[in-house]
Amino acid sequence: MAVVHKPASIDREAILSDRVTVWQFATILASTIIADDTVIGSCAWIGRNCLIGTNCRVGHGSFVPHGTIIEDNVFIGPGVMLTDDKHPKAGNVYYDARPPILRMGCSIGAGAVILPGVEIGAGATVAAGAVITKDVSPDTVSLGS
Repeated sequence: MAVVHKPASIDREAILSDRVTVWQFATILASTIIADDTVIGSCAWIGRNCLIGTNCRVGHGSFVPHGTIIEDNVFIGPGVMLTDDKHPKAGNVYYDARPPILRMGCSIGAGAVILPGVEIGAGATVAAGAVITKDVSPDTVSLGS
């Protein structure tokens, strides 16, 4: 059974595998699926319809927007902001969600910002504090783009 530290907020339609740990004050919205051996840090926010693979880490205070795909063995450091709206404005009626995709085994350093629609390749590393505006090739290191 998943270990959920209270007061985490998990929608009843979210699906957590048996070996998931969710720390206090994390939020997980409806229709998100989280696989075994994954840890969701305190104060992390996970949107609707996300897929998070096996053996992942989502650090304290990170933001994962609706529909994000995170494959197996992905590390997301504390304070990472994944974004999905290319034209963010209050009351934006043209909202067109384009969540990022994080491929198997990639690593995102603390405080990095990944812009909408970006794909981080398998095994790639994104430096702490980097702002990523375009795709990162597999097995490379990105200091920002």
